[in-house]
Amino acid sequence: MERTRRVKIVTGLKCNIRCVFCYYRDNLDAPNRDMGDILRDVAYAVRRGVKEIDFSGGEPTVHPDLPRLIAEVKQQGINRVCIITNGWRLAERSYLKQLKEAGLDEILFSVHGHTGEIHDTLTSTPGSFNRLLKALGNVTAEGLILRTNTVVNSLNVHDLSGLGRLLLEYEPAQVNFITINDWCFAKHLVDKLMVRYSEMAPALRGACDLLAPRIAAVNVRYIPFCFMQGYERHVCNHRQVSSDPYEWVPRVRARLEEGTSVWRYLGILGYGLFACGALWSLGRNSLADILDQSVVEGLRRWFYTKRDECGQCQYRELCDGVENTYASQFGLDELKPLPGSAITDPVHFRSGAQMCCRSGTGEA
Repeated sequence: MERTRRVKIVTGLKCNIRCVFCYYRDNLDAPNRDMGDILRDVAYAVRRGVKEIDFSGGEPTVHPDLPRLIAEVKQQGINRVCIITNGWRLAERSYLKQLKEAGLDEILFSVHGHTGEIHDTLTSTPGSFNRLLKALGNVTAEGLILRTNTVVNSLNVHDLSGLGRLLLEYEPAQVNFITINDWCFAKHLVDKLMVRYSEMAPALRGACDLLAPRIAAVNVRYIPFCFMQGYERHVCNHRQVSSDPYEWVPRVRARLEEGTSVWRYLGILGYGLFACGALWSLGRNSLADILDQSVVEGLRRWFYTKRDECGQCQYRELCDGVENTYASQFGLDELKPLPGSAITDPVHFRSGAQMCCRSGTGEA
């Protein structure tokens, strides 16, 4: 499968809504980043082979220089520009047209419910669902590529089929279901919204059944494989990231992640290289691949855990296990290892699927 050449570039943590599970909930009033700083991140990424960018925040549409940023990065050799957005400002079609004229190719919407009651509760912003629907319609009318993210949590887990039916109306190129996690920044926010994998898995499998016949790329991110038997091709955990063209280059993302210092980055690399075994790939893989593997393995070993019995599971090389926070809240008894020879190819289940939809019409 194609290796990803995409990365996230943060425009600042400032946002115009307040999602209850946001990683950066305590920093959403921070100022936008200076355009020069953002372009330096872009240049760093370009030097490392990045060809596609997701502008993210916070909320990138609150940055006053976003149209200029889009135009500038296109001039720097970026082939595809996407924004990750809550859709509030894109309800204004004139603004969307301005971004399109600057060179915007793609929009990744955060869609957290199929009704105003669910979505507005999760965004803490009345009217956000109605504006999102208008934005989805505008993007479809303008012919831009549309993708979606949904954070699966206790408030929407039983309505994923309704969400799927809503999304099908707009024919997205990709649908991502992201199991709720604290990702180190939001431990004090997500506990009440976390839900057991055993509870969410049937709803996720049902949503995949509904969406997969019409949408080439349907992903469930960060879930143990044992909950998705028969649906493994939809699972995208850390080991699958490098081979997903819509995901972010690990070694570049880790360096540019908000709040990551040079020393923290070097610590992640060192941990992955020496403690997690990536060093043994020297001579067999390129330096870039080794650095990517170091970041992935560092994150997997640092923040995730498994049952001892998982060491005999056929998924043991592909599966992250569960986050430490999840384990502390729910334990590990749900994990059901499937004994067998280890599957070592990260895209063993995904290589036959159309995981890379490269236009809004489903062209591969």
